[in-house]
Amino acid sequence: MRTILASASPTRRKIFENLGIKFEVIPSDFDEQTPPHLSSLSLGERAGVRAKSREKIAELVQYLAEEKAKSVYKKFEQKNDFIVLGFDSLVELNGEILGKLKTKKEALETFQKYRGQRIGLYSGISIVGKSREKTFQVTDFEVSYIHFKKETTNCQIRDFLSYNSWQGKAGGIAVEGPCIFLIEKIAGDWNNILGVPVLKMNQMISETLGKPPIKIFEKK
Repeated sequence: MRTILASASPTRRKIFENLGIKFEVIPSDFDEQTPPHLSSLSLGERAGVRAKSREKIAELVQYLAEEKAKSVYKKFEQKNDFIVLGFDSLVELNGEILGKLKTKKEALETFQKYRGQRIGLYSGISIVGKSREKTFQVTDFEVSYIHFKKETTNCQIRDFLSYNSWQGKAGGIAVEGPCIFLIEKIAGDWNNILGVPVLKMNQMISETLGKPPIKIFEKK
């Protein structure tokens, strides 16, 4: 089945390459806007807004993933036997959505807050496509947690910030880099933290199409 990744993320692309499957990258052109029922959450920088509940964050990340997948699906809806996978990710601390850090000063203050805290990394995943002339669509989310070390010193944080790997990342978190030195433990799917909840994706494909992913994806 033709597989389409609706994301321009290099990290997501790398994960799909590691799966050893054939896929195409067609980024979504969805213009992110706050849906009326989630108007209490910010979609701009997605920062500084405290969610009423973590359920709202899960709802938001699913909405964004679904809209991204649907925007790419529309380009192929006259075709058959294809699957589009859309994703979105949000980082939260104590119910607050964290945006990208703009300055090193802001990054220092943020990572000082992380000491001894648990950070939630939410991924929305939406799968939409057509098989045997029948359209299918399913959306869900996954959450993994990062527990930061409590005893990390300001000097250690500054050393980490000098690598600049925090730049351009929501909450400054990129666990595949030196950020890992500040982390005590991780709970959940590692790939989810990187932006693709692979285990959840496998489950959703199996339940929706009645076949395991290895029978759906084409070998590279």
